[in-house]
Amino acid sequence: MDQFLLELKKLPRPQPILLGVVIAFLVLVLYAYHEPIRDYWLPRWGDENGYYSYAYLVPPLALVMIWMRRERLLQLRAQPSWWGVPLFLMGAGALLLGLWGYSSWVASMGFPLFLIAASLLLWGTKITWVLLYPLLFLYLMMPMPSVVFDEVTNPIKVWSTEVAIAMLSPFYNVLQTSQVTFMMPSGYELHVGVECSGFKVTIALLTFILFFFTIVDMPLWKKLILPAALLPIAVISNGLRIALIGVAGHEWGPQAAKIAHEGYEATLPAFGTVNIPTTGALEILIPFVSLFLIARWLGWKK
Repeated sequence: MDQFLLELKKLPRPQPILLGVVIAFLVLVLYAYHEPIRDYWLPRWGDENGYYSYAYLVPPLALVMIWMRRERLLQLRAQPSWWGVPLFLMGAGALLLGLWGYSSWVASMGFPLFLIAASLLLWGTKITWVLLYPLLFLYLMMPMPSVVFDEVTNPIKVWSTEVAIAMLSPFYNVLQTSQVTFMMPSGYELHVGVECSGFKVTIALLTFILFFFTIVDMPLWKKLILPAALLPIAVISNGLRIALIGVAGHEWGPQAAKIAHEGYEATLPAFGTVNIPTTGALEILIPFVSLFLIARWLGWKK
């Protein structure tokens, strides 16, 4: 904390007028987006069974990335640019189109555009270029529309099912009844739903990787290996989880499969009833450890 306060003291004191303009603009943007935030973002971020619980971390991580760029920003002079006007109009168009067309996702697409436009109008292209990555990072907190979500998760479900069957086939006579359903020899049938697609962990890890980009000193081509490796690693780890659920259902019945899928509820002193993860822990642990080892192999030392 002391180091943080020392760094704050090094920063130049903001001009009152400029600071007032920035605060007023942010307040106006947040007010313009109060309906999408209230009715679209927050309900999906706070859904216990949803896929965007990580989204609460996106704005603070964006601020951290801006803070990490402070030395570069202090070396640049503000040179306001009118290039912010077309971006502002694009953001306003997305907002109005989304509100009039009852599409909160379309409206949401304009939110970072407003911030980028404001940066261009206030500080110019050089400063905006430094801020661009953190501002674009905010798109990761926007919930997808259901049509896009289905298009993304359906292939992942199919691939994960294929991986699970490939893992089980050497040991069991597995009957695949559909692209996302298979039956074990005991008659236990497992259907891979959206909640088993692995999308929740994949998008959360992608957010972490894109933040990780800003704190590692590696060539860009090495950094790009991490997001490229994420999807196959997530599919394999999710396939392993599905296979283990199938084994549990085959060997010990549907109740065991439910515990393997949802975890085990236990009552602990001072904590009350808690859910102890079972196969769900692998869905997070395997990709995280794998990506960490790949990063070390690529030369990350810290």
